[in-house]
Amino acid sequence: MEVREEIRQLARPLAEESGLELVDVEFQVQGRRRVVRVLVDRPGGITVEECARFSRKLSDCLDMNQTLTDSYHLEVSSPGVDRPLRALEHFERFKGERASLTTSEPLDGRRHWAGRLLGVERERVGLALDEGGERWFEWAQVKQAHLVVDPWQRVRTPGGTS
Repeated sequence: MEVREEIRQLARPLAEESGLELVDVEFQVQGRRRVVRVLVDRPGGITVEECARFSRKLSDCLDMNQTLTDSYHLEVSSPGVDRPLRALEHFERFKGERASLTTSEPLDGRRHWAGRLLGVERERVGLALDEGGERWFEWAQVKQAHLVVDPWQRVRTPGGTS
């Protein structure tokens, strides 16, 4: 099993036990430095203190299970405003929000797409494209996706609300 998946399997129950959602796990080797990045969230957002508590729990768990035998740097944070969309459930949960999506292979000559999330239908995710029309992508085609915050939306929307 790859290190990233092993960390994910240890982190998920710890997050759930703390009332948090495990959003993503990254494992990178940068020269001699090994970095574990974990994104956690909860409805309404997460505090720095909650991230610190979770970091201590996860660090203890990683050490106890000897998941990483050499030294490593653990970073725990919220996913931020450009939250990654890593599971089909995320596309459904954030339906109506703006997102950017990259496909693993070009479709109609392009790999980068942006628009409003339409949700999920039969292992496919949909976007109402910024340039007009809809596009549905097989889940296997999606390389990466994340929410896109539009700071000017309230100004452009009639009545100043979203």
